[in-house]
Amino acid sequence: MDIKELANLCGVSVATVSRVFNEPEKVRESTRELVLSMAKKYGYSPHSVAKSLRKRFTGLFLLAVLSEVERVFEDSYTSKFLKGAVGYFSENNLKLVVDVVNPNKTNVIEYYRSLVLSKMIDGVILMDLKDDDERVELLNELQFPYVCVGRNNRNNFIYVDSDNYNGGYIAAEHFLSLRRKKLLFVGGDPTLPFERDRRNGFFDGCKGHGDITIVEEYGYYDEKKVKEILEIYQGKFDGIFCTSDVMAYAALRFCERNGIDVPIVGFDNIHLSEIANLTTVDQHIEVVGTKAAEKLYRLSRGQKVDSELISTELIVRGTKRFLIP
Repeated sequence: MDIKELANLCGVSVATVSRVFNEPEKVRESTRELVLSMAKKYGYSPHSVAKSLRKRFTGLFLLAVLSEVERVFEDSYTSKFLKGAVGYFSENNLKLVVDVVNPNKTNVIEYYRSLVLSKMIDGVILMDLKDDDERVELLNELQFPYVCVGRNNRNNFIYVDSDNYNGGYIAAEHFLSLRRKKLLFVGGDPTLPFERDRRNGFFDGCKGHGDITIVEEYGYYDEKKVKEILEIYQGKFDGIFCTSDVMAYAALRFCERNGIDVPIVGFDNIHLSEIANLTTVDQHIEVVGTKAAEKLYRLSRGQKVDSELISTELIVRGTKRFLIP
């Protein structure tokens, strides 16, 4: 199907169809939605748009963080990731633009569409990946270079991801080596694919040990929620696994205040875990950032790249009582 046929199907002019893909803000929302839905239904892809986007290179790449500004600056994961990504881009005389998008206030799909069609950037790094992510569908439709940090239920894209399943598994092995029997699992957001992998790895690591019980709760990375969970189960656990260092630190603070002496394992190995002397799973965030930047640059230049899974490892810290002999 060409642009004229799509215009006839929609009952609009060729110029209107062109504006939908090049200047969507100048087209009425109802008309824009009609053109996009018909394009998807009949398999129309704006090849000419995608081709024109590759005619010149700006050397600019985008990382849009779906969050609030305050959380980005508080998030040590983003800081370590940026260290790796910015380092690669700088070494190759390229630039990374970091933007913060609040999904509660912004139409995320229109945001990405406008950025891509503006021709200001050569590629996009996608974080905060979800199952059936609409951003992936859009960028595939526009044939625009992008790399995902993480995987989802489709994996129809190039990704760089930490081996979250193995991270959960080795955390379980650590508790088994310490002969812990009553474990408290505190996850983050269960709808996120990486959280699912960490949870499954941990539970699989505990399988085959019938005398072990696991209580499963979710703290959504919130210190108050973690505290409430520990208050409910106080005295009923002898080990705590949190799927983020932020939650593990909250658990540590609670245990210190209440005289609870149990091993705690976090996940990420951000600077906070070093300060608090927490045992944690290192997912090599800086390496993920470097690899994502490299693959995105190569994709933007038409080179073939493959997805990559980065290994995870346990970093044992904490008191001598809970170090493996």
